[in-house]
Amino acid sequence: MFSRKNRWILGLIAVALSVMLVAGCGGGKSADTAKKAIDYPKKPIEIIVPYAAGGGQDVMSRITAKYLEKYLPNNTKVVVTNVPAGGGVQGATTIANMKPDGYQVGALVPFQFTDQFIMKGITYNEKSFVPVAMLSDDANFIVVRKDLGVKNMKEFIELAKSKPEQITMGMGGNWNVHDFLRLKVEKATGAKFKRMPFNGGAPALAAVSGSNCDSSSQSISEALAAIEAGHVIPIAVTSAERSPLAPKVPTLKEQGIDVVHAQWRAIVVAPGTPEEIIKILSDALKKVYDDKGWQEEAKKAGLEPKFMDYKQFGEFYKKDFEVYKNLINDLGIKPQ
Repeated sequence: MFSRKNRWILGLIAVALSVMLVAGCGGGKSADTAKKAIDYPKKPIEIIVPYAAGGGQDVMSRITAKYLEKYLPNNTKVVVTNVPAGGGVQGATTIANMKPDGYQVGALVPFQFTDQFIMKGITYNEKSFVPVAMLSDDANFIVVRKDLGVKNMKEFIELAKSKPEQITMGMGGNWNVHDFLRLKVEKATGAKFKRMPFNGGAPALAAVSGSNCDSSSQSISEALAAIEAGHVIPIAVTSAERSPLAPKVPTLKEQGIDVVHAQWRAIVVAPGTPEEIIKILSDALKKVYDDKGWQEEAKKAGLEPKFMDYKQFGEFYKKDFEVYKNLINDLGIKPQ
């Protein structure tokens, strides 16, 4: 049996051990927390744009890059790289093959995830991109060359019907927002156009301006300067209401064509990117979106700002993919 004194000593030892054990657990937790903290970003971030300079995706990316530097930690620089070859396919392939470290991000539109259903040899799909944030949801203009001899959709459709599959329509990429708009207009009117693909909206617009293509579908941001300079004639806008940037241009619906069409523009990262990095980028992009300067520049460029963070956009992304997948099946489009 222990004496009273020994029992008292053993009690003190037990208390001391308990304190040490609790402290040890607490210290381990702090160490783990410190270990999990991500020091990001520590070097410049590159935004990869799968289209040519001057197009809508490029415009959005360059405006965003400038303001993103303001809100990222560590005075991080943000650069924009255009990879336009293949009508967006090479750039999308580059985005799909990014490292999952957040130092390369992609500027995406919904039609990168539909390429798999449209073209043979595509190596990426909807799971190749992880949503970070949506920044805009933009309508399009339909523009025609000045010497085509038409001033509105009625005259344009009549001309196209009189020359089936002869009136060219420029596409700023392979099977993207422009092709789906073309298909919707053809289905609604019975006209048939000859598609002419380009490596982005800017080259398509240049072809129409130079009378080397009869018409094209252009994002508002791409076409504004050419419209204001009188290089092309805008005959319709695809939004539900007229654009405040070009209030004289009527909608398709106003001209008897029941079509409303737009595309989102977003930033994505590679699968496997830590959620902590995705959240840092998403939070910074929300601050960019809320910046009055960004809003003014985006709207002036013809973008239609709309924001979703990585969680909201992640859910929307899945649903929108199913919408386009079903549309492609309904239209009977096969990979070519």
